Amino acid sequence: MQLQNIKSLLTIVIPVRIDSEERRKNLRAVLRHLAGLGCRIIVLEADATSTLSGEIWPDGVEHLFVKDFSLVFHRTRYINVLLRMAETRIVAVWDADVLVGYAQIYEAVNNILAGCTIAYPYNGQFVMLPEKMSANMRVKTDFEYLHQLRLSSFLGRKQCGGAYLVHQQYYLQCGGENERFTGWGPEDAERMRRVKILGHKVMWTREGQLFHLYHPRKKNSAYQSKADGDRLRREFVRVCSMDRETLTNYITK
Repeated sequence: MQLQNIKSLLTIVIPVRIDSEERRKNLRAVLRHLAGLGCRIIVLEADATSTLSGEIWPDGVEHLFVKDFSLVFHRTRYINVLLRMAETRIVAVWDADVLVGYAQIYEAVNNILAGCTIAYPYNGQFVMLPEKMSANMRVKTDFEYLHQLRLSSFLGRKQCGGAYLVHQQYYLQCGGENERFTGWGPEDAERMRRVKILGHKVMWTREGQLFHLYHPRKKNSAYQSKADGDRLRREFVRVCSMDRETLTNYITK
C-alpha cells in the first residue's frame, strides 16, 4: 500500500488523560512515530485542566481538549466522539503508550478493506516493556531490536487491546464503544466478542508484536472499587451470553 493511499483511508484517534510525566513522554514518542504515516491524528484530552496545551505537535496532529471534572476517565464515550469526528472509512483507536511497526498497520488496513470490522495491528502478543527499555524506545523506536529479543507476551494469551482499527460504518452499526464501561475494565474483550456475535469479522496480523511503554499504574488503570469491578464484569458476561438478535436489540437502546 502506498503512503498517499493510507492517508486518504485512515484517521488515528487517541483519547487520553495525562496522569504522569511518563505518559506524557509516551504520547510524544507514539505521535512522533505515527506521524510518519502522514495520516490525520486526533488527540482528545479530557480532564479538569489541560496538561497538553503547551505541546508542540507533529504535522497532522490535532489536539482537542474537553473539560471533564469526573475522576473517572470515560474512555469509551470519548472514543465514540472521535469515531464520529473521523471522515475516513477506517479509524485506528490508539492508546497513548503503545507502538507497532508500519507494516503491521498497513496489513491491518488491508484486513479492513478485505471485509473485517475490527483489525488488530499486531499478532495478539502484547509486550509490556520495562522502565529502562521504554526510556530507550522513547528516544529511538527500534522495532528490529525488539523483535530480535523475542520478548514474552503479557499473560501468555492472545490480546485485543492497546490499538485496533475499525471500519467506521460497520463498527458504529455494531454499537460503537459500549459506554456502559465507564472506566478501566474488560471493554477490550467485550468489543471483540460483541462484534463476533453480530456476525462481523475480526483479524490480527500474521506477525509482529505490540509494545507497551512503561508508565505508573494510577487511578484510571484499575477498577475504581470492588463494586465497580463487579458491575463491569457483569456487563461483559451479559453481552457475551446474548445471541445475535438479542444483542442487536440491546445495542439500539
